[in-house]
Amino acid sequence: MELKLESVREFLEGAKILVEREQDAAARTERFHDALIQKTFNEVLIRAIELCGEEKPKEVEKENE
Repeated sequence: MELKLESVREFLEGAKILVEREQDAAARTERFHDALIQKTFNEVLIRAIELCGEEKPKEVEKENE
């Protein structure tokens, strides 16, 4: 279960990075409505990551050593 949660966390973190880039691009090109939507989605992703927890599973930590 914890390994699946780590995969979800990694996916969400990757999506967060992409949304931040899109938000910046939208703001630079003055697509402010799009930037606001992306900001809101980014906040949802941040909350989802928080719900996944901060700790990495012990199996993953052992694999990284």
